[in-house]
Amino acid sequence: MEKLRNRINLIRIGNPMDKNTDLGAINSAAQLGRIKDLADAGDIEGAMRWSPNCNLPSKGFWYPPTIFTGVSQSHRIAREEIFGPVLSVLTFRTPQEAIDKANNTPYGLSAGIWTEKGSKILWTAKRLRAGVIWANTFNKFDPASPFGGYKESGWGREGGRHGLSGYLKGQY
Repeated sequence: MEKLRNRINLIRIGNPMDKNTDLGAINSAAQLGRIKDLADAGDIEGAMRWSPNCNLPSKGFWYPPTIFTGVSQSHRIAREEIFGPVLSVLTFRTPQEAIDKANNTPYGLSAGIWTEKGSKILWTAKRLRAGVIWANTFNKFDPASPFGGYKESGWGREGGRHGLSGYLKGQY
């Protein structure tokens, strides 16, 4: 956790059009309110909150990068999609337990696997129910690959050949 906190302390907050910015504004007052409500629920339910000391711009809708530890599957911040700079950290003892926890949610937009073993990446990815699964990276997209979620995170695919198939009519 110390390495994660050190990295988050380096996040540059500001104009998303500036190539040096790591974190931009929240897209609306309504979404900022939802992020605050979910973070408050994390506090009420007993998770431990940490945010760096950072200066947020005065104009616009801003929320600091935030980490919650001591989170369980029953916490709202583990069950609901926050869509903001909030990380809920859950622990696990075995890879299968991690997979079970990841799949035990109504959502499945994306997942990330971090390991030094390629075989473990393939084994884990095969078992996760998520639209995009990253290995040793996060939020990197190949425009030729289809994108979409599972369950409440979306149905169908966009992009790539799979995304085009819904717009095509076969000729016989």
